[in-house]
Amino acid sequence: MLLRSTKNGHTLKPLAAPVFLVAVALGLQAAAHPASQALIVYNADIAHQLLIAVTILSYLCWTFLLIRLIDVVVWNKLMRARNYVTPPLLRDIVAVVIWYLVGCMIFSLVLGQSLLHVMTASTVALGLIGFALQKPIFDAFSGIVLAFQQPFKEGDWIKMGDKPREIGRITEMNWRAVHLVTADEITFIMPNSELLSHQVKVYSRPEQFFRDEIRVTLPYGVTTHQGERILLGAANQVEEIAAIPRKSIVSIVDYTDRGVLWSLLYWCPVAGRMPVFHYQVHQNILRNLQYVGIEVPVPILDLRRVPSKPDEAEEMRGIDPLVQRVSIFAAMTAEELRQISSLTKNRLVIAGTPLLQQGDPGDSLFILRDGLLEVSIATDGQPETVVGRINPGSFFGERSLLLGEPRSASIVAVVDSTVAEIPREAMAQLMSGRPELAVYLGEVLTERQTKSAAKLASNHHVVEQTPSLFDQMVNRIRSFLGES
Repeated sequence: MLLRSTKNGHTLKPLAAPVFLVAVALGLQAAAHPASQALIVYNADIAHQLLIAVTILSYLCWTFLLIRLIDVVVWNKLMRARNYVTPPLLRDIVAVVIWYLVGCMIFSLVLGQSLLHVMTASTVALGLIGFALQKPIFDAFSGIVLAFQQPFKEGDWIKMGDKPREIGRITEMNWRAVHLVTADEITFIMPNSELLSHQVKVYSRPEQFFRDEIRVTLPYGVTTHQGERILLGAANQVEEIAAIPRKSIVSIVDYTDRGVLWSLLYWCPVAGRMPVFHYQVHQNILRNLQYVGIEVPVPILDLRRVPSKPDEAEEMRGIDPLVQRVSIFAAMTAEELRQISSLTKNRLVIAGTPLLQQGDPGDSLFILRDGLLEVSIATDGQPETVVGRINPGSFFGERSLLLGEPRSASIVAVVDSTVAEIPREAMAQLMSGRPELAVYLGEVLTERQTKSAAKLASNHHVVEQTPSLFDQMVNRIRSFLGES
């Protein structure tokens, strides 16, 4: 009860059992001498054996107390005060050494055996055991090395092979092996000797996030700036990667017969989800390449698709692939797409530079060709709120183009980006004879305003909406185009 009532009762609780055993051993030792004196009259050998047994028991109880004191004072207090977590394997090693030394002392001092003979016999016995159990002993000594060096600890993510699925989180380290649990919830038991004989990648040190690499070959016609925008945009389009305060790095690795080999180094927040992030970045790269009309190079001897119609290739000539793939122009004819493409202007936006400022007048529609943009809205008396990001292939700026309003949001480039700018003149000519396009854009404007209102409402802004918002949008678009 006294140990439980003290401030450090929880820390001293492990000492309760050995203290009790030492007290019992002292009591037995105190009673053993009078008892042995009484037994000598009847049988001297029994009296002598009684004293030896009590003495051995006393040695064992004091050794037990010593090991527990080392655990409480050295490992749990002093080492933790220095931010050092002692591996369980190191504690076991120290305990085994202490028990071995005490055993030698018992054989020498209590039983009267020669210490040299005891150590010689124990060495021979250990040699025979070691010869019979070479593998387990090698694993045990490997565990000792791991305990002292501590290249990793429980909870760390490590990898022993070249496949992403061979990454695992350490759940246990003991004398024999290290237990790993993969992201697929599969448990691997790796012998300590194998860990020391193979290259091991530790993903949890020095920080929890780490870098992963993706290599992709792009055609020689892709400029360095365009390649950077495509790859950096693909990495930053994953929110978890963009949230890490480290920048992704793009570099050129080699020049091959297929094209330029590029390397993208990006930061992963969690090792267990590395295959997921790997796929998401690959997915974004392919989508970005599709929107700018770039194909991943294939070997020179390849099979190319034959147009289903003889005049298909000629029909699509002069049409920007980006304009052709954007959903807003899905209902337009090839000639109308060609007309828009001819009037489209490309603009480069450097990372951190605003493309549009909220409140400024505007007269054009934008489509993001490559890179990544961030959208923010400010209301009266409130700071700007980030309401979303714009990925390649998305269009924006339609409110100024179609309704004549000032820019409703500020847009800043997250990475170097290029946008296709479509002026008001081009859209006005096309939409004057396309009322269905006005209806479609009215739906888009209504949906976007609703999402922005929900985003602002979540940040305690007040945004008023009317039930006939869609009808208002369509009427305003038609009025702006001069329709009845």
